[in-house]
Amino acid sequence: MLPVLVAAVLQATPATPPPASLCRPQFGPKVDAFVPGSRPHSLQPAGRPIPPFRRRAADRVVDTFELVFLARTHPVRVRVVAHLAGRSLGERCEAHLRDLFTAFDRDGDGTLNRYECDLIFSKGEFRSMLAGGFAFRGQSGELPTLDALDRDDDGRVSFDELAEYYTPELAKLTAARPSYARLPDGDQYTPELFARLDKNRDGKLTADELKEAEKILTPLDADEDETVSGAELLATSARPARLGGAGDGMAMNGMMGSGKDDDDPRKQTQDVLAHLGPLPGTVVQAVLKRYDANSDFELSEHEVGFDEATFDRLDVDKNDKLSATELDAWRTGEPDAVVTLTIGPKVERCKAEARVVGKGSGLTVPQQGVSDRVVLRVGAQTLDFAAVPVPEYARTSTNPYGYLFPTDKKYLTEQDLVGPQYQFLRVAFEPADFDGDGRLTRGEFDRYFALQQSTSQLGLTLTHAVQVPNLFQLLDSNGDGRLSVKELRTAYARLAPLQPDGGKEITRAILQPSLAVRLGSTIHGAADMAVYAVSADPATGRVRAVAAGPVWFRKMDRNGDGDVSRVEFLGSREQFNGIDANGDGIITPEEAEAFDARVRPKKER
Repeated sequence: MLPVLVAAVLQATPATPPPASLCRPQFGPKVDAFVPGSRPHSLQPAGRPIPPFRRRAADRVVDTFELVFLARTHPVRVRVVAHLAGRSLGERCEAHLRDLFTAFDRDGDGTLNRYECDLIFSKGEFRSMLAGGFAFRGQSGELPTLDALDRDDDGRVSFDELAEYYTPELAKLTAARPSYARLPDGDQYTPELFARLDKNRDGKLTADELKEAEKILTPLDADEDETVSGAELLATSARPARLGGAGDGMAMNGMMGSGKDDDDPRKQTQDVLAHLGPLPGTVVQAVLKRYDANSDFELSEHEVGFDEATFDRLDVDKNDKLSATELDAWRTGEPDAVVTLTIGPKVERCKAEARVVGKGSGLTVPQQGVSDRVVLRVGAQTLDFAAVPVPEYARTSTNPYGYLFPTDKKYLTEQDLVGPQYQFLRVAFEPADFDGDGRLTRGEFDRYFALQQSTSQLGLTLTHAVQVPNLFQLLDSNGDGRLSVKELRTAYARLAPLQPDGGKEITRAILQPSLAVRLGSTIHGAADMAVYAVSADPATGRVRAVAAGPVWFRKMDRNGDGDVSRVEFLGSREQFNGIDANGDGIITPEEAEAFDARVRPKKER
């Protein structure tokens, strides 16, 4: 009987066998990886057609956030659309899944066989990469198999089946969370800055006065790092004695409407409701609780603050009250504004764009001074949205484990990996051997980790907070607790959109409880920049600016403010002037990169 079965199998097998490299056993038995023409025993008869598996559209990545800001005038709905490197996160994720599929489709036939399924990243490894880690075979205790991925039982895994396997992890790509960074007790920074910058003592900062900020504040740089910290600002006060002391800080807090309860950041975060995807019904209850002054579980036009047209459209029964059911139409309808935040590899590639949808929303979009941030205004309050660039360590192509690959070898074979020192390479050998020839080259080893790093960049987190900022915070755009030359030079352009009345002069009215929203990479330690506290001690709570520019530029940037000044530059004045294209006395990362592109041969870059 056995010879008959063997003969039948041989007769069913095509005359041309598959490449031996794709069926060869590597560090384990792979002889059953794939047998052309064979099918699992559990399948239906070969003559019966099996419909191919198709993924549901609902299983694709959700890349929109819905926010409700409970402003003092009325509730405001904003939809935030997340983009990554110029495309929607959903599109970027689909493209990356295609890259993963192609990378592990070793025989290039458009499907994954049993052996190829053994090599893909497991769900646990996928989670590790999204958290900023790396994938190591078997670390999660679960390994993908053909039986687990093959949804239509045709003996192969299609792209839709691979994407379906990762669906539970894709649902975790994006998240919204509040920021609980605490603000300093008592605002001493705002009155100090006004005392130094407001030359005519009229309580307003004009464009001309802010142009002098660099000249006025840089002499306070005691440690000569070419930045001004909060401690340096307060070291010697410019305020008259009658304005000094704790009472002045208390007065500022009272003027801004902050009391003991308002200083609790957890209470402040209740002013904003953020959700991934559609808003839940609980949002209606939150709106009722906030604006229902007479506790009758309905909202009058005066209570809710909607414009007349919006109120009449929602008031279906025309009783001049909005019930929870009628408010539900507002929850599920079009938002008041749509904000698109695009994350790029650098600040210059990040974009923030806003479009007001509701005509009666009361939202306005002041003229913006920078491209990576957009400010909306409702009454005297602002909604500040910004995109945080992908950190350099997450986008670099450098293989963190490249040092493990012997420098004296062009490739490694199984026979080379003998001894405990090669255990890591043994684990990575099979999945990293992309052409399946039994030889692992340094290029393949680097490609394997580049694939993991690009996976890590897919995770995005939206952090949000409602706070009453001080003037130092508003000037400190990167939240590192210091004011750099660039921040002082661009002060007016960044503060002007925050002025509630739209005036051209900056007053203390910009210090209103406002919503700050930041979209950043999940693995970005500074993604919590929705709230950043200014510390009197520059050694605590400092967040360094994201490094950018060529290696020589980053090494010269000793204070880490993202620019190189004449003092930091190690070359001659002539060389400095040749790089400083606009002649403003500082070399930016863009100017440094432009210089490299001009003078360095292409093969060296």
